[in-house]
Amino acid sequence: MPSSVHFHMVRKTRAMSLYQEGCPLSYIQQTLGHENISTTSGFYAFVTLDTLSKAIEKANPSGENAEKNWKRKDIAKFLYRL
Repeated sequence: MPSSVHFHMVRKTRAMSLYQEGCPLSYIQQTLGHENISTTSGFYAFVTLDTLSKAIEKANPSGENAEKNWKRKDIAKFLYRL
């Protein structure tokens, strides 16, 4: 925990958490009170390796025993850079 926590740090952390858990960006925009969706998307809507892997899994479900090459760190980093 940082030694000096301020309101906008908590606000951004919560907004990022909502986005990463799949909350629609338009809901986050309304919650934060942004007039323009580009403000919200500019600060909160970016891909992390975790969100990328969740999206790939959702789009291409596989059996539990199937090997998931995209979960390998080297492949995930490659996909992230595309």
